[in-house]
Amino acid sequence: MLHEKAMEIPEIVVQVVSYLRRRDLTQCVRVSKSWQDMFLPHIWREIYVFQSDRCNPSPEDLYPQRHLIHSLSFSGALFGLGTFIYPNLRSLKFIDIRDYGDPTATLSVDLIEMCPLLAHLELVKSNISSTTWMALSAHLHLKSLELSGIQVQAIDKPWFWKVCEKLEKLRMFEVSLQGPMPEDSVFNRLRQLNMSCNYRMDEEVQIDLIYRSAMLESLKWNLDDYRRPETRTFIRHPIQSNHWPNLYELYIYIIIWDTELASFLRGAGNGQGSIVRFEPRRCELGAEASRNLSLHFNTLVMVDISDCNTSTRSTVPDILCGCPNLKDLCARNVFAKDIAERGPWVCHQLRTLMVCFRVEEPDQHLQLKQLVFQRLSTLIRLKRLRMWVTFDDEVEGVLEFRLDCGLGQLASLQELSTVSFTRSAFSLNYEPQLGMEEVMWMADNWKKLETIGGCLNRDLQMESQLIATIESLGIRYARELYV
Repeated sequence: MLHEKAMEIPEIVVQVVSYLRRRDLTQCVRVSKSWQDMFLPHIWREIYVFQSDRCNPSPEDLYPQRHLIHSLSFSGALFGLGTFIYPNLRSLKFIDIRDYGDPTATLSVDLIEMCPLLAHLELVKSNISSTTWMALSAHLHLKSLELSGIQVQAIDKPWFWKVCEKLEKLRMFEVSLQGPMPEDSVFNRLRQLNMSCNYRMDEEVQIDLIYRSAMLESLKWNLDDYRRPETRTFIRHPIQSNHWPNLYELYIYIIIWDTELASFLRGAGNGQGSIVRFEPRRCELGAEASRNLSLHFNTLVMVDISDCNTSTRSTVPDILCGCPNLKDLCARNVFAKDIAERGPWVCHQLRTLMVCFRVEEPDQHLQLKQLVFQRLSTLIRLKRLRMWVTFDDEVEGVLEFRLDCGLGQLASLQELSTVSFTRSAFSLNYEPQLGMEEVMWMADNWKKLETIGGCLNRDLQMESQLIATIESLGIRYARELYV
């Protein structure tokens, strides 16, 4: 039974509030004076003011509770709420608030100045004035800025970069900003940088911002540009090792060449590696980038190179043999011959594995297949295993998950909960030839198995029987499954 004093414990109140909607909270404050004191701060903690919402709080209602507000969002207009002091406001969001070019439109400036503890500001489709940027550059506590669909005017650029110099977190999505940044701008406070789809922002400025942010811990860069000329290069600065000593997250979703990706990997870390999560897309992961990736083998926890143009076959086998802390790996083809030429795997912490194993040597088929299954059997903490064939992969030589190929060696994978055999819509010829014997073996040996997904057999009648058997055993079947 819940102790009568339990609701006086703040941690329990927070847990209770997490299960209640706002309308439930408004009912709670009517129960008693003690409940009003308990739940009222949670009602006013986050306030959203929308142009078309009749339930917006009136200035008269909001004024006496403004000290309880920690997060405030405006859409379309400020509705007379921008003239109050919010002593404890930490987060402020403007959606479609436009005051640029109107000297009388100073509400956003006033509001910013009346939030002494403001730490996070988000601007969505809101073109703000020079005076607002000036106010932000002078704000003592601003650490985080998110921009989406805005245009920074030429006259505002000096103040904009001044704001960026004081930030710890910056996110820019579809931002329009032309021309270079001031030569003396340095962003040594910036820890997290996320730039996505900034077509109207000079690429030189983007890479310059990254380069001048020497204390970055997390970088996410998505240019979404599929038309890059072969002669174009991004890296215009010589990036030395240890340039970003604290960088541990590297997500690059742009077309860059092997030498450029290698520059990022070489510049990250303190000489002993620092990258924990690594996900490049549309990049060329060749010999030089792979060699520099090996500098981070001791720290890597998550690697997704499934959308890379990998020109060397040794990359994935080297990862499996060199990353003792790896928990998630997503890649393309792994060849059994390359596995045989290397030592045992050390990635015994692996939880998720999404790859396509291939056996190409006809005279060593059975021996190599059994070797792959033997190496897989050492991943005793594995929970999710996905065999997949992508649209531009050949379907011949894909490892078959059959008992006569060595599947029985995987009885050691007692934590496995999900296994799937997935093909791309463009790889219609690939069908794993699972039989009833394999399905029954999986159910008998993988006691925690919850889901089998993907394509099971090219014979539709046989596949229907397999699915019926799977479901009769209490295991979920999913046609399309992404682990």
